[in-house]
Amino acid sequence: MKNILIFCLLISSRAIAQLPNHQRFEAEMGVSALNLPTPYRSGWHLRQQVTTYFRPRLGLALGVGWGTSANNDPLNSTDPASAGSSQPDPAQLPTFYRRQDRMTDFSVVALPILTNHHQVKIHLGLSVYRSREVGVDRLIQEDPRSPLYRVVGKFTDTRRVVPMAALSYDYRLSSRWGLGINSTAYFTGDGQPTTTLGLRGTYRFGLLADSLGMKPIPWGDLRAGIRLGTSVVSQNKMGPGGRYRTRFIGGLWAELPLSLTWAVRGELNYAQRGYKSVEVLAGNTRYLSSFASLNYLELPLLFRHEVAYRWHLYTGPYLAFFLNGYSETEGTRNGPIQPHTSSGLMIGTSYTITERISVDLRYQRDLVQISSTPYAGFHSFQLTMGWAFN
Repeated sequence: MKNILIFCLLISSRAIAQLPNHQRFEAEMGVSALNLPTPYRSGWHLRQQVTTYFRPRLGLALGVGWGTSANNDPLNSTDPASAGSSQPDPAQLPTFYRRQDRMTDFSVVALPILTNHHQVKIHLGLSVYRSREVGVDRLIQEDPRSPLYRVVGKFTDTRRVVPMAALSYDYRLSSRWGLGINSTAYFTGDGQPTTTLGLRGTYRFGLLADSLGMKPIPWGDLRAGIRLGTSVVSQNKMGPGGRYRTRFIGGLWAELPLSLTWAVRGELNYAQRGYKSVEVLAGNTRYLSSFASLNYLELPLLFRHEVAYRWHLYTGPYLAFFLNGYSETEGTRNGPIQPHTSSGLMIGTSYTITERISVDLRYQRDLVQISSTPYAGFHSFQLTMGWAFN
């Protein structure tokens, strides 16, 4: 599943060979420029990865990446043959596209250079590469005497397993944190490879019982509380007129410490979701306005790690069960929404203000539809306040 990520920045002031097992894992996150084969434009790329080292200079890595590229310039053009019309120039419209690339990488990792402050990493492996694109297939002019035309869209969705290679350099800021540059190449068979180049942060950690100082489960240290806040939410597949909605979220949580720095947290949340889109005209294509107000029961399971005094990072999966709600199109109520269930990934950070009060910022995204009901999925940004009972 695509739910591997812990946040930012790494690495050690000593060579890995000098480290015991307590720092055999490495998490990274980076932002890069995405360079696609001609005629596509450059875009941006977000990548997360976790690596486990079974030898001081050799390991295995699992990474996920998201990229996007678009040419929206034709939508801003004007048809010279139709003065006063909002339709784009038909000569430019065929070059319009919006593209999304998703990569899931499995690779072998080698460290040919490893010193106290410098590290060079090489990846060789395979990637499950998915590309989804929307563009213009053709224009239909129904009346030769009129400059008006109708747009026929083109949608492509390709999936394939391709070779990949990556090269990165990191400068170690401390025994755990580092900052560097990373370049990746995906050999998709389209002539030129798809490449990325950008910055990344890395963080080294351990999960062994000795390194975590784990003891028998301390049920007496179990804490519980409530969380209340706001959520800015919309559909994963937002149309041209898509807008975010501000909604309410609140619930109960229970947290059990596993060590001095690790804890597992379960939540029971009531989450309001929804979406809104306004009417958009693009040539003869009309995107209808729509609206939805939906309520869900969410069950996250999160793993929290203390990275600095009062600061925590966490990530984990969740289940979302539809409770009730409705949707409208052009102001007209649609039919009943069928029950459905989805699963996704949640990441975030929290800051402890006092022993009982904390503030929480997180991002969540539906990734997997569990039920058979057609469902577009949601993503949201949440800001909440938490209060502990004990």
